[in-house]
Amino acid sequence: MECRLDRITVHYESFGDGRALVVLPGWPDPGQVPADYLEPAFVGRGGWRRIYLDLPGRGRTRGESWITSNDQVLEIVLEVIDRLIPGERFVLAGHSAGGYLARAVLRERATQIDGLLQVVPVTDDDEAPDRVTLVADDEVIRRIESISDSETARQIADAFVVQGPSVYDTFVRLRSSFGAADRVFLEGLDDRLSRTVDPPATPFSKPTLFVLGRQDSVVGYRGAFQLMDAYPRATVAVLDRAGHTLPWEQPEVLKALVAEWLDRVEQEA
Repeated sequence: MECRLDRITVHYESFGDGRALVVLPGWPDPGQVPADYLEPAFVGRGGWRRIYLDLPGRGRTRGESWITSNDQVLEIVLEVIDRLIPGERFVLAGHSAGGYLARAVLRERATQIDGLLQVVPVTDDDEAPDRVTLVADDEVIRRIESISDSETARQIADAFVVQGPSVYDTFVRLRSSFGAADRVFLEGLDDRLSRTVDPPATPFSKPTLFVLGRQDSVVGYRGAFQLMDAYPRATVAVLDRAGHTLPWEQPEVLKALVAEWLDRVEQEA
């Protein structure tokens, strides 16, 4: 689907009807990556319209030459929200770098937002643990090599704290997303915002969920605890046997946590 703005066309996927949930992917992912792990939480649950955005340079949304900073990406996201759900209340989710961007959206649209989800979000944490593999599975890596190449297989192996057959299944499902990014565009993009992101201007008193990996060597987990005074309704879950690929290492736990968060949002609203 397309949202045509004055200077850019933003692609997105939308599933279901009802209360809007806007989902921002991580770097350099298209929207199908968070959709892969969030959609199972909506099986048997109606009343939600899930909107997964492809941000510029990720997926089908072009990285236009005039976009040079994340400030501009934020403005694009805000404009898309205003076009797709004008004046509506909505719920917001962000994955990894999309979590950081979602908190920036929160500062701009807090009075419209009924809930916030943060999955392995980027924070100001500079104490991420060293990379570790708790469970290795060489056979899975060989299977990935058989349909890809050794470098990709090694990158997948390095990403997962816990390797197993599900890693291969995840790779097959999301393989097309790996080549979707415009790497040249993204590498030239200043990924930090010039405006304040944390904490929100006033404490956000709507249902919130932070899900973090205890072995996340990419963004860490401690930074989220520094934000808790600003999120008095937040559940903070730090999962063992989970790195930055937590959604595919602990899918059932994540699904349960998201379902409980959705319950809280529905009851509050």
